Amino acid sequence: MTKAITLVIFILFSCNLLLQGQGKGHKSKQQTKLKGDDPTFNGFNFPSHDSILHVNLRTIEMIGPYHFRNKREERKYNQLEIDVLKTYPLALIVSSELKIVNFQFENNYSDAAKRKDYIKLYQKYVYKTYIDTLKTLDSRQGKLLLKLIHRETGKTPYDLIKSYRGGFNALIWQSLAFMAGANLNSGYDPEENKMVEHIIQRYKSGEFY
Repeated sequence: MTKAITLVIFILFSCNLLLQGQGKGHKSKQQTKLKGDDPTFNGFNFPSHDSILHVNLRTIEMIGPYHFRNKREERKYNQLEIDVLKTYPLALIVSSELKIVNFQFENNYSDAAKRKDYIKLYQKYVYKTYIDTLKTLDSRQGKLLLKLIHRETGKTPYDLIKSYRGGFNALIWQSLAFMAGANLNSGYDPEENKMVEHIIQRYKSGEFY
């Protein structure tokens, strides 16, 4: 199952990593130019007359406590909290990178052959980058990550593999996932995952950081 999840993340990251690498030189030149514009800058000079400091603060949503029916539910919730805090950031990364990759595909890399070359070029790099993190996930957390990917992208990992690598590859990885006790077609239903949803809302409100 770790390999299946790795493939999903690999698909979403590979092309964007190439684009980032190509843009490093241009970005460095821009940064150098900006830094050289005003070498004497030492901060902002405020006017001598009275002024009011204006600060924009982000909205903080208060999430009430989850109401447990019994101790068993409380223990389950506590375990889910650990699992969500470990997997939800990964799902957010997948969602963010998916948007970037899709944008680049639509605007710069519409040719299928070029996309395939980019994916092959960065496969080893991406594998090395993320495999250590994915190996720390146990079976329960791996299954949860599959669901959270669907929550954040609107597509199951099976759909993502099918879109980027074709139906045959999707079927192969789905078979391997089944052998590991997982399902790449795992969907996320907020009503069926009320505890997970509550923890995510707490996460988004900034409670954990």
